[in-house]
Amino acid sequence: MKAQKGFTLIELMIVVAIVAILAAIAYPSYTNYVVKTNRVDAQSELTRLAGRLQSYKLVNRTYANATVANVGGSVSYPAQGTANYTITLTLDADNRGYTLAATPASGRQNGDGIICLNQDGWKYWSQGQGTCSLTATSTWN
Repeated sequence: MKAQKGFTLIELMIVVAIVAILAAIAYPSYTNYVVKTNRVDAQSELTRLAGRLQSYKLVNRTYANATVANVGGSVSYPAQGTANYTITLTLDADNRGYTLAATPASGRQNGDGIICLNQDGWKYWSQGQGTCSLTATSTWN
């Protein structure tokens, strides 16, 4: 009798089932990792823009007429490729303060929550929240 070479259908089905189970476990973890990485990137961009706004105020002695674009930013973040966040700059009525906000634009970031930063360095992020609740004790964690 000749020895059989190769895999049986049952062996192949077991391997496919194991791979499917591993993929079902790994994909949600990967998706959460990508969302968190995009959020941290947006937080870094807000921090960079805050530094640029401080420089703008030093030169102009006010935040009046400051925009995201004229301090070196882009309303869509990242500027190239698919935007994960829309960045807005809101000036206080007296032009002495500001609030930077990164709102999830689409895709994986939907429902992740708005990220905020103001001139005092107050930070805010909360999972799924759509409004800024900046306080001296709020954080990005």
